[in-house]
Amino acid sequence: MSIIERAFYLRSVIEKVMAEQNDRVASKAPEFYPKMEYSGELIKAGTRINHFGKVMKAAADLWDTAENDPENAPELWKELDFIDGIRIIPKAISVTEAFGLEELGFWKEDGKIYKSLLSANVYTPKEYPSGWEEVK
Repeated sequence: MSIIERAFYLRSVIEKVMAEQNDRVASKAPEFYPKMEYSGELIKAGTRINHFGKVMKAAADLWDTAENDPENAPELWKELDFIDGIRIIPKAISVTEAFGLEELGFWKEDGKIYKSLLSANVYTPKEYPSGWEEVK
């Protein structure tokens, strides 16, 4: 196996491993995610990309075109936001961003950490306080 073949093989292994990582881990390693190629191919919801050194996640199925990149269509992308390893709870949570049961979230509005009491929690602590338990 040549050095170039080995490099391509190792790259494919890294991409497979990174695809299995949670968003917290993924947010720390943008260099392991592909950039948009503008090929016109389908990008599935939840796909992560490296966009100028930040990991972005597709919020919906979209086409790999300049019109749909994070600069031109920010509503189609979500930056992976974490503080001290805890995901920031956005003001609006889409289905692809939903918090899992017992997942921690940081609510910027009051500076507190909460634990989700629901699976697929799409509510903020302000919208549905019963869906969250204050941790700190």
